[in-house]
Amino acid sequence: MPDWCRIYQYNIDQFGLSDFINNNKAPTAAGWHLYEDQNNFSTHTQELRSDLTMLFDNNLSYMGVWDYFPGFVDCLGPHIDRGDAENAVICMVPSGELTVTLHNTNTKAILESVVLSGNNIMILNHTKFMHDIRGVGELVVFGLAKDFDAEMFFVTKNK
Repeated sequence: MPDWCRIYQYNIDQFGLSDFINNNKAPTAAGWHLYEDQNNFSTHTQELRSDLTMLFDNNLSYMGVWDYFPGFVDCLGPHIDRGDAENAVICMVPSGELTVTLHNTNTKAILESVVLSGNNIMILNHTKFMHDIRGVGELVVFGLAKDFDAEMFFVTKNK
């Protein structure tokens, strides 16, 4: 199986992320329900961002939240992201449950799926592997800065 993601146990609850999201989300033109970049990161997410920066030894370029509400259909379907501002993403689901699925690039057949919820996070090599996300919950995505070497990370780090 290709090395498309890594899962870590991580205490998301300690950061009060769900409350922060509920108090600040609103639909944006880009589809995010909450978006912050390195120019406007909130103080509320500082401790979480600092911890993730140390864990992955890289700066974060943005934080975005998608609301996968009941009945939500992600119009992207199986896709490979461009990675305009990042080389990999850290994903977490502070409320709900989402399934991230790896697809065959040519046939879109399902190769593997991982469930994200509660206290697990994923680093996803989203610019190399075709994937999609389904379920009900809030998907929080942190972009690892462009200087993050995703190729080397996924080759050398132990699962």
